[in-house]
Amino acid sequence: MVKKVGIFFLNISVLALTACNSIDSKPIKDKPIQDNNIKIFFTPSPDCENNIIERINQSNKIDVVVYSITNPDITNAIIAAYKRGADIRIITDRTQSKGKKSLVGTIKKAGIPVLTNKKHKIEHNKFAVFDDVGVVSGSYNWTTNASMYNSENCLFFNQPNKEYSHRFEQLWNIYK
Repeated sequence: MVKKVGIFFLNISVLALTACNSIDSKPIKDKPIQDNNIKIFFTPSPDCENNIIERINQSNKIDVVVYSITNPDITNAIIAAYKRGADIRIITDRTQSKGKKSLVGTIKKAGIPVLTNKKHKIEHNKFAVFDDVGVVSGSYNWTTNASMYNSENCLFFNQPNKEYSHRFEQLWNIYK
């Protein structure tokens, strides 16, 4: 019986892989990301924080999906950008936004639209889209601990096909 079940699942797996390969065997024609357009940073260090702040300061539209926000310098940059007229929307984790050190309340008080996860157990994404083109993503949480103590990473690049912008819109519509 066990052998028959194993063979059954093996056959299903082979069929699934065959079906996936036969659906569209044409190569994906995404625009390649050039290596010189990617910046990668690791923490502990101020590099992720400083580069995020630089992008915030330079952008007119900023869509953020991040698990936790406790970094006062990033928060101040977000609020300053909003005050100068930048269009900013933030999605964050419901539980983390209520934490003792969370600065989400400060961001909301400034008038910036903030949504928290309603459908998913946690909102664990960590990315931001700047002016519909530039992206930062990686494990880096927007926290002081991430910059000073944690082993995290952030990658800056241009999105080739607006994947991150599309995902942001999907989440925004789900959570509103």
